[in-house]
Amino acid sequence: MTVPSDAEIAERLRAILAEPEFQEAQDPAWWRVLKRFVYALLGWLEDQPAGVRWLLLLVAVALLAAIAIHLLVTFRQVLREAPLTRRGDADLPVTRTPTSEDLLAEARALRSAGRLREAARALQQARLLLECRRRAVPWRATLADWEWIDELGRPAELVEFTRATQTIAFGAAPSLPAVEACEGRLLAELAGSPP
Repeated sequence: MTVPSDAEIAERLRAILAEPEFQEAQDPAWWRVLKRFVYALLGWLEDQPAGVRWLLLLVAVALLAAIAIHLLVTFRQVLREAPLTRRGDADLPVTRTPTSEDLLAEARALRSAGRLREAARALQQARLLLECRRRAVPWRATLADWEWIDELGRPAELVEFTRATQTIAFGAAPSLPAVEACEGRLLAELAGSPP
């Protein structure tokens, strides 16, 4: 076996180092653009007098403080209201609880506009309100459908009606006959409910 010459070793080394695994990774294009922008901005700032740089710094700090204060106030308000709204104790800006009849009218308007999913949701809310009225349970708008069903003792008719409306609202293809069938069932319930 012969020992390779220095030139052959150097050529082989250059070939190995030219392989992709030995190349420096390229930064993404957006990162290169961002770096160029930041360097240009820093270069511009270096050319400005000290007073302008201090003024820009104060404006940036004031803007960050305003954002931080806004976030703090918003989160404090949300955290303060969250437990109240979950129990239904919050003083919400709603003037009155809608009636089953109001929601039925809304469902009809939505159905006429071709918004079948929203119409099914309005029908479900109307049915839940009707059941609350029958059982003298105060309405809490923050409860989900299945939480209401548990709260109301899981009546079979309500469970079945909820499944039907949720199939329309969240299923693959809502149909007008299905919405009309749920509306008819709600009308029959309303006709049979005590005033």
